[in-house]
Amino acid sequence: MPIVMSVDMSDPTGGTGINAATKTVHALGGYACAVVTAVSVQTPDAVTKIDAISPQTVREQIEAIRSTWPVQAVLLGMLPNKEIIDVVGDYLDEHHDDSMFVVVDPVMINQVGYQFLNKEDIDAMKRRLLIHADIITPNVYEVEQLTGVTLDSRESAEHAAEMLMTLGCRSVLIKGENITDTTIEDLYLDDDRFYVVETPRLDSKKIHGAGATLAAAIAVSVSLGMPVPNAISGARSYLAQAIQMAPDLTGEGRYGPLEHFI
Repeated sequence: MPIVMSVDMSDPTGGTGINAATKTVHALGGYACAVVTAVSVQTPDAVTKIDAISPQTVREQIEAIRSTWPVQAVLLGMLPNKEIIDVVGDYLDEHHDDSMFVVVDPVMINQVGYQFLNKEDIDAMKRRLLIHADIITPNVYEVEQLTGVTLDSRESAEHAAEMLMTLGCRSVLIKGENITDTTIEDLYLDDDRFYVVETPRLDSKKIHGAGATLAAAIAVSVSLGMPVPNAISGARSYLAQAIQMAPDLTGEGRYGPLEHFI
């Protein structure tokens, strides 16, 4: 059973962040460990407060896991400031090797427009973490903030993905580059290929934590021995089922959580 270390914020409503990652990893056959970087006050519809954990406590959480078990995959989600990014960067500088798969899910803005990071934090992420990313899984808005490229065509998305590769990422998955009434298109790039991953668009508000769930599913799938492109396809399929099977907790016009144990 692979050990997956999620480094992310907590969510009191249980839908996203470290909560989603933990459920996903266990549902797909891994063992999830949790390094809490921030305590959020949020609902599926709004984030009202983020309290960062001290960098020293983040460091000690990482060391507690590292001294207990070998970690096969690391999933980096919301890292709320430069100081915590540096702590995680120091850990990866020392311990990242071919036995550890690193997923960077660069949480900067959520579906309702809450901005998590400032420019200094984003610059630190680009400098300290992207060099360790076996895959980075940004959405369109995060790609634009990381690269300065406006994604208004497939060509611009491919150019942005290439820019992220020059920062050290081994592969890039841009989520939802082109959304139609029926299809979501993810763009994938690594050293050998560039292609589009098409999946059906689900008309649902039960999507709170979808990005964290997708990234966690990729992390645990690769740690179980699956090639990255296959892990992406499997993660998309799992996410679709988690949305379709989600409990009816949305209310009128509200977002709601997924069902991870399907």
